[in-house]
Amino acid sequence: MKPKLVERRCPAQKDLCKALQACPVEGAITYVTDEEAPLGGRIIFDYDRCTECGNCAAECCGSAIEMR
Repeated sequence: MKPKLVERRCPAQKDLCKALQACPVEGAITYVTDEEAPLGGRIIFDYDRCTECGNCAAECCGSAIEMR
């Protein structure tokens, strides 16, 4: 199962996002600045790097990441 972001639940705050630090694979989950996003940024997944461990979903403070 791969992580999927439920954007309406995601606060997308780079400094507060526990999911970013929970991922054991560098670059599999990242924050990107996006001025069109409601809070100025968004979370993206690199599925080629993702090992589907589920750490990001377990640590997501907004329950915005679901494993599907």
